[in-house]
Parts: sequence; C-alpha cells; structure tokens
Amino acid sequence: MATLKLFVILALCLATYAVPQLPPRPRSTIFGDEKLEGQIFEHADVFSDEISLLNTNANAYRLPKTTKPVHYNVLWTIDMARLVFEGIVNINLVATQSNVNEIVIHAADLEILSLELKQGDLTLPHTYNLEPDYHFLRVSLNSSLEYNPASPVTYTLSIRFGAELRNDMYGIYRSWFRNNSTDTESWIATTQFQATSARTAFPCYDEPSFKATFDITIRRPTSYRSWSCTRIRETVSSNTTGSYQDDIYYTTPIMSTYLLALIVAEYSSLEVMQNGAITYEVIARPAAIEANQGQYAFDVGQKLLAAMNDHTALNFYSMNPNLKMTQAAIPDFSAGAMENWGLLTYREAYLMYDPDQTNDYFKQLNAYILSHEITHMWFGNLVTCDWWDSTWLNEGFARYYQYFLTDWVEDYMGLPTRFITEQVHAALLSDSTNNPHPLTNPGVGSPQSISAMFSTISYNKGAAIIRMTEHLLGFNVHRQGLRNYLVDRAYDTVLPIHLFQALQEVGNSSGAFSAYGPTFDFIEYYRSWTDQAGHPVLTVNVNHGTGDMTITQRRFNINTGYSPVNTNYIIPITFATASNPDFTNTKPTHIIGNAVSVINRGSTGDQWVIFNKQQTGFYRVNYDDYTWDLITMALRGSNRAQIHEYNRAQIVNDVFQFARSGLMSYSRAFNILSFLQYETEYTPWVAAITGFSWIRNRLAGTPNLARMEAQIARWANTSITGLTYYPIPNESFMRSYLRYQLAPVLCSMNVRECRNAANQQFRRLVTERVEVPVNSRNWVYCNGLRDGTETDFNFLWNRFLTHNVYTEKIQLLMVLGCTPHNNSLNTFLNAIVQDNFIIRPQDYTTAFNSAVTGNEGNTQIVFQYIRNNLAAVIKAFGSATTPLSYISSRLRTEAEINEFQSWANQNRMELGDDFQAVYNGAENSRESIRWAEAVSEDINDYFVNGDSNIEQSTANPEVKPDPTTVTAPPLVEPETPTIPDSAVTSYVSLFLLISTILVNIVA
Repeated sequence: MATLKLFVILALCLATYAVPQLPPRPRSTIFGDEKLEGQIFEHADVFSDEISLLNTNANAYRLPKTTKPVHYNVLWTIDMARLVFEGIVNINLVATQSNVNEIVIHAADLEILSLELKQGDLTLPHTYNLEPDYHFLRVSLNSSLEYNPASPVTYTLSIRFGAELRNDMYGIYRSWFRNNSTDTESWIATTQFQATSARTAFPCYDEPSFKATFDITIRRPTSYRSWSCTRIRETVSSNTTGSYQDDIYYTTPIMSTYLLALIVAEYSSLEVMQNGAITYEVIARPAAIEANQGQYAFDVGQKLLAAMNDHTALNFYSMNPNLKMTQAAIPDFSAGAMENWGLLTYREAYLMYDPDQTNDYFKQLNAYILSHEITHMWFGNLVTCDWWDSTWLNEGFARYYQYFLTDWVEDYMGLPTRFITEQVHAALLSDSTNNPHPLTNPGVGSPQSISAMFSTISYNKGAAIIRMTEHLLGFNVHRQGLRNYLVDRAYDTVLPIHLFQALQEVGNSSGAFSAYGPTFDFIEYYRSWTDQAGHPVLTVNVNHGTGDMTITQRRFNINTGYSPVNTNYIIPITFATASNPDFTNTKPTHIIGNAVSVINRGSTGDQWVIFNKQQTGFYRVNYDDYTWDLITMALRGSNRAQIHEYNRAQIVNDVFQFARSGLMSYSRAFNILSFLQYETEYTPWVAAITGFSWIRNRLAGTPNLARMEAQIARWANTSITGLTYYPIPNESFMRSYLRYQLAPVLCSMNVRECRNAANQQFRRLVTERVEVPVNSRNWVYCNGLRDGTETDFNFLWNRFLTHNVYTEKIQLLMVLGCTPHNNSLNTFLNAIVQDNFIIRPQDYTTAFNSAVTGNEGNTQIVFQYIRNNLAAVIKAFGSATTPLSYISSRLRTEAEINEFQSWANQNRMELGDDFQAVYNGAENSRESIRWAEAVSEDINDYFVNGDSNIEQSTANPEVKPDPTTVTAPPLVEPETPTIPDSAVTSYVSLFLLISTILVNIVA
C-alpha cells in the first residue's frame, strides 16, 4: 500500500512540475503615480526592451545628406479671421555629392499647392510625392543635380503650401486670451517647432544639422503686430486683398529650423531701444503689460543676459547684427518655454509676475526659466547638438545654468542648494530603472523616440554630470574649456567628442589632471557617464583599525538594488571624516574605475566617514553597518552640522532609495532618518518630504499609514515650530520656501495646528477679504476647501474666473480639487472637459490631478464622473489613458482594482487602443498593494521598537597626515551562475520533493 501511495504522489508531482512554469514577474518598485504626466518615470518604458523604439529602423526617419539647404525665403500669411495660414518657401540648396537625382525634405500635415525646382531661370522637370509615415516630401528629378564642391551650384525649390492654424500647441497654432476677465476672447497665432514640428509650418530640412539662414516675411492683419527671430527691416502694405501688411525681417543667423518662431497678436511690449532699434523686450497681452506684470522679466532678464555674456566672453548681440531678444508670454503653450533664437516664448505664468499675487515658487520659476532659455542662445542655438541622440548637449547645459546663472543674479533664491534635491536626486532616481537611456543614445530616429529624449535624464542628469565635471576641473578651467568650445563650434553642430576634447585640452594645459596619474583619461571619464546608462552605488567597507576603505562599485537599480548589467564608471572620489570634516574642498582626491578599489582614510579609530562631498559626484553611497552606526550617532549628536547640509540630504535620499530597492531594511533606514527630529535646514527636509511622499502613497489604505504619518509629524515638529504657519517679517527666501513645501504635507496628514492655521487664514479671506499671504495660498486654499462648504468652493471658483494674474489662476487650479463635495467637483470637471474658454488645454492635467488627489475620497467621485462622461473626457484629453491613469494610480484595495478592471472590460470598445494601458494601470496598483504587504513587517518593526541604541566601540581616532590610494590585492570577480530555465527548475524542485517524500515514507 505504501508503494502504491508513493507512485500516486509521484504521478501528481509529475503532473504539477513537469509542465514548464512561467518565470516569476520581475520585482518592481515603480508604480502608477510616478508614471503620470510630468512625473519622474513618465517615460520610463519608452526605451525598454518590450516597447523599444530602438527596434525601429532609426535611419528610416532620417533625411539623406545628399543635398543641404543654404538659405530660405519664407512668406507666411496669417489669416486671423479664418484661423488658417498659407505660405511660400524658396529653398536655396546644393548637392553634396554626385549623381543626386532626388531631393528629400520634410513636410507634414500641409497641403502642397504647388512645387517648382529651378536652376537660375531654368525650370527643371520633376515629380513629387509625400510619405506621411515618415513626414517626407520626395522630389524626383529626370537628371542628376550638378555637384561642384569648389563652386557649388545652387538650386531653388519653391513650394506653396497651406493649412489650418493647429489646435495642439505645435507647429503654427492658435491660442486665445481675454485681455480682462470680462472681455471677449482674442486670438493669437504662435509657434512651437522643437523638435520635429517646423515641418508642419513649412516644407523644410527639419533636422538640427541642416543649418541655414532665413529671410522671413509675415503677412498679417493691420490691427495685429508680428514678431520673429530678428528685427523688422521694414513694414509695407500687402498686395493681398483686405487689410494686411507685410513685416519683412532681417536675415537670421545660420540656424536650425526648430529655432524659428513667429507670433501674430494684439500684444503690447516693454522695450529697450538702442540707436533706434529694439534690443530687448517683453511682450504680452496689453492688460498684463499695463499692470507691470512684465517688469520683473524685463529687469532680471537683462541682468541674466549680461551675466551670461560675461561668463562666456561672447556677447549675445555680437552673434548677429540683426538679433534682438524678445521674451513673449503665450496663453497656451505645450512646453514651459522655448529658446527660439531672438524670440523666446513662455507660458504666461512663467513670465508674468505680480508681487502682490505671485508667490515665490512662480517668481523663481520666472527667473530660472529665463536663465534656461537665455543660456540656450549659446548652448543650443549658436552651438547645436548634431542630432537628438545627444539632446543633453543642449538641455543639460541649459538646466545647469538655469540654477547657477540665476544664482549669480538672484543669489537669495538658494539655487545651488536646491540643485541637490531638484536635479541630482531626481536624476539619480530617473536613471535607476531597468532600462534608462544613456545621455548619448544612438538609435533615436522616429519623432516619438526624439520626444522621449527630452527627459529627466537629458536635462537633470546632463546638468548633474556637468556639475560633477566642473568640480573635477575647477570652475575657471571648466569655464575656459566651455569658452573655447563655443568659439570653435560657433554656428555649427556638435558631437559629444567636441565638448570632451575642448575640456581635455584646457584640463591638460592647466594641470587639472596632474594629481590623478598618467593613466587618467578625461575623455574616457566623460564617456563612462554619457555613453553608459545608469549610475553606481559605492559600497564602502571601513577597517577602522587600519583606515583602509574598500570601495565596491555596482550599477544601482531601484527595483532590485543592483542592476543585472555589470557597468563600471570612472568616478571622482571625495570624502570627509570626523577628524577632518572639511566639506568645502570638492576637488576629487582620487579617481577610481575598477569594480573594487582600496583607499586609506588617513586616520584610524572609530569615526564616521562621508563620501561625495556636497554630493558633487553622480553616485550613491552605502556603508558597512558599523560605519552607518557612526554616521547615525553623528547625525543625532550636537555636532551634526559638521556634516554638510547637502550631504545630510544625500544620506536622506540614499537611505530612502536603499530601503525601497531592498539594499537596506526600513527599520535601519528609519533609524538613520531619526536625526530629522533635530533637523531644521532646507535640503535634508525637502529630500525627506520626497521620500515620505512616496512611502505614504504605498501605505495608503493600510494600518501603517497612520503610524507613519504620526512619526513624520513628530520628526517635523522642531522644523515647523521654528518656521511657524505664518510668514515671519524679513525671513529668508529659503525659510519661507521650506514652509511652502512642509506645511501642505503636515496639513494633508491632518496635523491639527496646520489645519487650524489654514482655516483661520481662509476664513479671513472669505469673510473679511483679507488676502492670504502669497506663499501660504497653496496650503491655505486647499485646506480651507477640505474643511469648507460648497459656498467656499464657489468663492474660489469665482476668484479663478475673474482674476487677471495668471500665476494666481494656476495656483487656484492646483487647489480647487481639494473640495470634497460632489457638486463642486462636477463643476470643476465640467470646466475641464467641455468645449469652452474656461480652463486651457495646457492646464487640463494640472486641474484634473487636483480633482483626483485633493482628498482621498475624490478618486471615486472622479471615477464616477468619467463613467458618466467617458466620450467627453476622451475628447478633451485625446485619449482615455491620461485621465484614467490618475484614477488607477490611487486605487487602494483589491476590491477597487477589481471594480475598475471590470468596468474597463465592459467598456473595451469605447477605450479602443487605450484599453490595455488603462487595464494595466490598475494592475500596477495591485503590485503596489502587494509591495506594501511585503514590507509591512519590516516597517512595523521600527514603529514597535523605535530607535536602536548605538554606541561607539573605541576611543578617539588617530590622524594620519595624507590619505593614500592603496593597490588592492588581486580580485577575482565571481562568476555569475547559470540560472536554470523554468523546465530545469521544475525538475530540480521535483527531485527535492520526491526525496523528501521518500525520506518520510522510510521514516
């Protein structure tokens, strides 16, 4: 009988295990709320293996280089009554090789009315056709173009074209404004060409490497004004029927098509005139100019321009005699701002400033976005990335100077400090996915893949790597290298190697690399950070008896701790110790490139060591347990300020991500973070707010949320007590800015002092018309609505409808969703999705996010609204994915997820191509719930046991004079074991199970 039972069990085991099992789903800590529009992982999957745009043939989207443009003459006729445009473009072009019998340029969404090719007065026979999938206009010739490199033969391709003014904020598009809240709508025609939309405005070579000069004429109604990249040479009456005039502009510099722009609007301006010509101006709707809302941009913009002139030793106005600088406020704008050469465009809220109605958040946006776009006049316009696979050469520098150029002019805004949390930390997180794109990303070709390159990595990581390199070289050496780079490549395009060589040359001549030995290769250093994706985490194991520090580098992964891809980086090393707490000298003492290195600390005995002074390097740092204990003791102690504020923020950010990824337990992480109860400085607390916000989203709907929030409130008590919930006379910008970020968190956790302060200030606004201080409106308005009535919502809604300062209107859109009332939310949502002139398309997601996230209960109210108005919601957003992702990312229970997915299945036809993304969004929330369950015991362990007692084991450290690099003993990298596939795994499991059964039977 026993034998029979054994065979039955074996048969069942075979039936169960012999079938190959699906591999387990890879561990992920990236959830839906981080993939929403504008969030850190919005484009995380674009370059993944599953969706890979790199699998497409990138070259299929590229223009052949067999011809190139030399000069364009473009006439645009803008019909503001019918909201259409027509144009004529004459492209002077030459062949770049022999036997060219086809001209290929870009044209998209245009009606081609006529096309002619001439050489001088001779018209050449041809045919042409459009390829919409690739946006190509192909002109086929009966004979080859003449090719003479010594004396190029010029051909003229003349094309008449036309189209409606677009409504998607790309190409030449229409937008509306009310000069005053009671006025009727006025139309404006404006442009956004970056990166691939110039082709929708006129047929052209729409790639950055095809630079040329342009003569532009804008034919517009006489009651309107026009602007373009250069100054107007003359205005003449048009020969067109009706009241039109032609504004004829001076020739542009040699430039790429994406940097062209035009505006036709009934606008006013603030102007600087020199020798009868405009050199600098701010333009906007007349009421904003009359109210002096443009004055700040007018004043600070000129200071920023002067500072950049000085920094680069290359004056903007010397680039071309016809240039001027126009800063233009645009009502609807898909991008935040755009660096069109000489005509810089911005969302109105990012350019207009009213000191009585605009908070410091928008003021600093005004300043640093001006800096960003002004910087592009050099980095992007004068010197342009050759192709979008190295977008960082444009955007990394603009983002870098966005902070540091602004700081030279507006030093009270704390921008070098904020660079740590806003750029370095954001870049490290974005760069830690399974498949982040490298800064230099070969294979980019399609418009979709080009768009994806305008990412946190290109901007934030690009800026962070530039900052790391500046500290490696030294400020003056780095600046001289950049000056040489700009002069050498002026009016041309660049590859990364051009930058590397310019910096290497000046680094060598200045001796900047002399401390790093003859084997250091600066170009290989830079390539290790730009050609390779990701970044390292250094694990530092300290022998406190000898002072030797063994440093292991591995690529960091936010999902699994370490990436399965082995990547070594060439890393500049700095460190400070308890015996030498010098955090000011950020020149690297060592450069490491191996997987394992040993550096002597320069002292013995138990003492803390902190790597990466002021977080100048782009990497994370983990330590052995005892060194972490020593760091924790120091952070809890009275001398914690010996550790630089930026490094305290670095520690906060690192331990949050180590715990998230599984490299560290939450119990240990919270033990380290416990120093926050004494912390009052900006950077550590903003880093903490980011980390706590993520963990609170994961714990929502679980018992641990209340415990977590109570702990956060206790730790924040010292900081908020010093800040208070009310403005303090003459307080610094940064203290006010910390309150601006900390108070909303405390109010959302229902800290009673915060809610009381909010309600008191809100009631004074409603009942006494006493304005809320501008820097408190973000949390006072929201919590006034949370605790208020429908009447309170109507009060703020009317304020939104009638206010004439756009920064205040945006602030209101960001908080109106805090109302918990169904009727009020429906009023708000109707204004988003209905075709009206209330909420702008550029602000739909801001408003919708406010509605969904304003209160925990709002998610289901908005979901019900979508169910009742699905067609209207899809029409407003262009798809169902975006609005429903706001819902799916906030589903808190399995029951809510099942209900959501059931509804999606029932409405699969209406959802169409969006169905799978919508369904998967809910599944992602299911993974978030499971993640919270998996770490609940770890998190609860800290709540139960509290902070651990840490004691130092030995006495004072012995100081050694100079840290030295020690040659590590030969290290053998462990081989990665061969992982069995599912069938083999099943066989092994089966063997073990059978063995166990046999043992039990024999026993």
